[in-house]
Amino acid sequence: MVVMVNSKNQEYSDMCNEMNIDNISLSFVIVEKGNGINPNSFDTYSVNISNKPAFKEKLIGNIVDYIKWFSDKKCLAYDPLKHKDKTFEYLEGKYINEFSEFRRSFGTNPVTNYKDKITDFDFYVLSIKDDSGKDIHIIRKMNGYKKVNEFGIFARINGNKLTQIDDKVIGIDNSVDLIVYDDLIFILNYNSIKKLFNLKGSFQQQVTNILEPVKSSKVIDDYDKFERNIRSNERLMNRLISMKRKGISFDDPLSNRTDVQNTIKDFSLDVSYKNGKIIFDESPDKESVLNLISDYYYRTTQHKRKGIVDE
Repeated sequence: MVVMVNSKNQEYSDMCNEMNIDNISLSFVIVEKGNGINPNSFDTYSVNISNKPAFKEKLIGNIVDYIKWFSDKKCLAYDPLKHKDKTFEYLEGKYINEFSEFRRSFGTNPVTNYKDKITDFDFYVLSIKDDSGKDIHIIRKMNGYKKVNEFGIFARINGNKLTQIDDKVIGIDNSVDLIVYDDLIFILNYNSIKKLFNLKGSFQQQVTNILEPVKSSKVIDDYDKFERNIRSNERLMNRLISMKRKGISFDDPLSNRTDVQNTIKDFSLDVSYKNGKIIFDESPDKESVLNLISDYYYRTTQHKRKGIVDE
C-alpha cells in the first residue's frame, strides 16, 4: 500500500527534523500591535537572551517538543469558516498584506528598557536558525500576565513571608500559536492568525482577483454591486476565500443555462435568472448567488438527495 503524504505535512516534518536543540541559534522579539487610527500596524523590539545554557534549554526544549507533536496531525489549507478537529492549518504569506513588512521589522526598534512597555506587548517571537540555516519564527500571544502587570502585583513567598516582586514580568509557556517558515505560516492555534494579522483587509483585496472570471463572463447583471456585497459581508467573503482555497474554479461560470434553471427550481432559490444572467438586484438570496457561480449545489445519483457542498 502506498501512503500519500500531504506536501505541507512534509514541509512541516522537514522543518521539525532540522530543529536540533543542541545546535540552535535563538533570538527573542516582542511585538506591539497598533491601535487607534492604525490598528493593523505593529512595532517589534529585539531582546537579548541570557547565555545561561540551562535557561536556553528550558526556554526552547518544551516548545520544540510541542511543535514536533503536531507532526502526526494533518495539515490543511486555512479555512476562514471553520477548524477541523485533530488538524492544523497553513496559510501562504501572500494572502496577508503586511506579512513581508512583519518579517522585515524584527528588531528594528532601538528601545533598550522594556520594563514600562510590557503591558503594551501583544505577542512574543522566538526566532530559531535551524541546522540548514533557515529561520523559524515561533509566535505566541501574550495573555494573562498583561492584566496582572497593569492592574495587580506579582509576589513570592520568602520563608513564611509574602513579598512583592517589583519588576514586571512576562510568562513563556510551551505552547505555540503560529510558526513562520519561509513564506508559509503554520497555524497551531486557529484563532490566533486573526489576532496578529488583518485578514479581513487582505481577503477583501483577494475577492477582486478570485471573481475576475465571473466579471469577464458577464453572467451577473449589476456585477459591481455583487462584488461590493461580497467584500462588505465578512461571512460571504470568508465563504468565497474558503471555496478558492479548496480548489473551486470560477472559470466558465453558469455555462449550462438549463442546469442553472433546474437548480434554481429544485432548490427553491430566491434568485432571479433571465436570458442567461443572474439579476443581482432582483435576487434577495445573496449567498445562493455565490453558491450558484461556484457550482456548490448537487444531487446524488442513486437516491437523488439534494445538498450544498460543506453543509
